[in-house]
Amino acid sequence: MSQPLQTLQPVPVASDALPARPCRDLSSLPGPRGHWLLGNLRQLGTNPRPYLLACAKAYGSCFTMGFLRNSRAVVMVGAQANETVLLDRGQNFSNRLGWDVVRPFFGRNILVRDFEDHRLHRRLMTPLFKPDALRRYLQQMQPILAAAVEGYNGPVDVYARTKQMALDIAVAVFAGLGPGAGDAQGRDGGDNTAWNRDLNLVLSNVMALRIPLPGSRYRRACRARDRLRTRLQDLLNTRRGRRGEDLFTQLANQRDEQGAMLSDRDVIDHMFGLLFAAHDTTASSLAVIFWLLAEHPEWQTRARQECREVYAECGSLDLPYAQLPRLTVVEAVCKEALRMYAPIQFLPRRSLHAFEFQGHTIPANAWVLLAPQITHFDAELYPQPDRFDPQRFLGAAEAPAFAFVPFGKGSHMCLGMHFAYMEIKAMLYRLLLSRRLEPGRVDFELEYLPIVRPSRRMEVDFGPLPA
Repeated sequence: MSQPLQTLQPVPVASDALPARPCRDLSSLPGPRGHWLLGNLRQLGTNPRPYLLACAKAYGSCFTMGFLRNSRAVVMVGAQANETVLLDRGQNFSNRLGWDVVRPFFGRNILVRDFEDHRLHRRLMTPLFKPDALRRYLQQMQPILAAAVEGYNGPVDVYARTKQMALDIAVAVFAGLGPGAGDAQGRDGGDNTAWNRDLNLVLSNVMALRIPLPGSRYRRACRARDRLRTRLQDLLNTRRGRRGEDLFTQLANQRDEQGAMLSDRDVIDHMFGLLFAAHDTTASSLAVIFWLLAEHPEWQTRARQECREVYAECGSLDLPYAQLPRLTVVEAVCKEALRMYAPIQFLPRRSLHAFEFQGHTIPANAWVLLAPQITHFDAELYPQPDRFDPQRFLGAAEAPAFAFVPFGKGSHMCLGMHFAYMEIKAMLYRLLLSRRLEPGRVDFELEYLPIVRPSRRMEVDFGPLPA
């Protein structure tokens, strides 16, 4: 008879004692008045940056803002704000309660765990993103990248096309299914349609009002969530006690020092978060990079020349892991795109205790929002911040450590940061060696919430390089 599975037990943390509802009395702090129902949501619009910049100019680096029913949040901007909250020397900021709005969908993945509990789970997950693992993942994604590049011909909706590629990579590398493998029973039509549909349904409605009526956006998102979790549970049932090179199988069999494994719920929660990060945020970043390279041919040329130099040395369209550090121009292009269009616009937290910042006292249990994009557009840190200039990240004096935070910083910095850079570099390397990029003929606008993405077709024209 098999022994019962020994699983990790929940770790009590200080944030467990906080009330579910954040502090409502922030009247001692400056900030714009809000509508009784909509707060300042109308002013924030689909692109919050202009309004946040205006508020920072009017009120300084710490002010309040109203959301639904004018519930107030403390908005903190600037490198010092980022350092105070993200480094969190006093363990005063709860990720879990800050991200409470997404908890019905994402469970308790690594993003929404606090303090000792977070450290325990991160310690188990970190080996899955070490160099040996990344080297293996890079090899696994190469066939998918090769097939994807063949589809970048003529006018292409780069967000839709890149999102499909990112999903194929996430499903293959993270879930171990291989491109087009479908759900656990192979019912996906060979093209990951069901995964894509349900991931999109959750993302598009993650901020919907929590009204579980039939046909409501929230109800549709919940049903999509349940289908995704069922697929992941079906897969997990086949992964326990087995060996595999995919992240899912390794995560399912990771053990702590006492031999305990993650529970089914923990594994599924973590996989849910990883699939969304690898699918949506990577697609957002890479689509924006394609657009920016099309708009700035001088940087496209510089990046291509660097790729040619690497190709001349390695002789392969499959970018070797050892060559990743050589692509400094490609990395600078990526970082500048992230500076201007970081996929996540707000990093939320909840304060455990009252704290001081810039002469203000922020009370305990306050909802705190960092706005990294405002720091990224600080003209003192980044002169002419509206100008696309990757040279900022090439040899020049670097901005302060907490002035560039598209992946966060500190103990909650994105676990998949190096994976994301690797995937983007490998794709750009292969694509720039065979394609030129030009602006598309369709105008589009970007939406910034819940992540940066186009409101309609985001077109870039791809063509063969001249002989």
